[in-house]
Amino acid sequence: MGWRIFKHSVQMVLRNFQQALQIALVPGVIGMALLIGLAMVTGTWDSLQAPVSDLNPGSTDTDLGGLGAFGISAMLIIWTISFWIVVTWHRYVLLEEMPKGWLPPFRADRVLAYTGLFLMLGLIAMVAMFPFGILLGVMGQSAPGLVVIVGFFYLIALILCIYRLCVMLPASAIGQPITLATAWSKTEGTFGTLIVLLIVSGIFQIIVQAIFSLLMAIPVIGLALVLIPSILILPLINVSILTTMYGVYVEGRSID
Repeated sequence: MGWRIFKHSVQMVLRNFQQALQIALVPGVIGMALLIGLAMVTGTWDSLQAPVSDLNPGSTDTDLGGLGAFGISAMLIIWTISFWIVVTWHRYVLLEEMPKGWLPPFRADRVLAYTGLFLMLGLIAMVAMFPFGILLGVMGQSAPGLVVIVGFFYLIALILCIYRLCVMLPASAIGQPITLATAWSKTEGTFGTLIVLLIVSGIFQIIVQAIFSLLMAIPVIGLALVLIPSILILPLINVSILTTMYGVYVEGRSID
């Protein structure tokens, strides 16, 4: 099932490549324009282009403050644009909301709900790391090897648990939110599937990134060959995995 979910997610993006472009291209361009404009307005454009080593000796509090303000604002822009695209993609796949034109509707309520759930899952992950932090403090000096082993398996288990809860995200995007308990019960018995899914998708990402590195070496056209796949196809495949999981485990859809 892990392989089938991954394969279905990849095919979903490739079969609907035109719709993917219609959903993601213009928001991505808008986001890039906003980031460049923000850098110019806040006076951080030159600092961003300078090597990091050049920022330290002559940096003033004003310079660092400008970079800090830019960083916070840029993060908000990136999150807003990303969740705009992701919510639209979820709705296209699950509700068959066909994109009309090249500017997808910005559903502020769904984007805010999606953002809130994303932050909540991040907070749950941080809280769940506390027991490992206690273990590290108690056994870090006496048995560091054991801590590394336990920490590795603990981290894998935590990732799998959060992955199970991530079906809440597509549910929120389509306006049919589910609770933590519902997400947990709907994905019961999927640990084996999720392990296979994580391994397969991880290997896929490594292979694709290696291919991108080779393509980047091609003069002039290398960047063009890499840009769309790296900023569009790969992220949407990852989002499509969540979409497929929601369809299979929550809605009971078949992917045969």
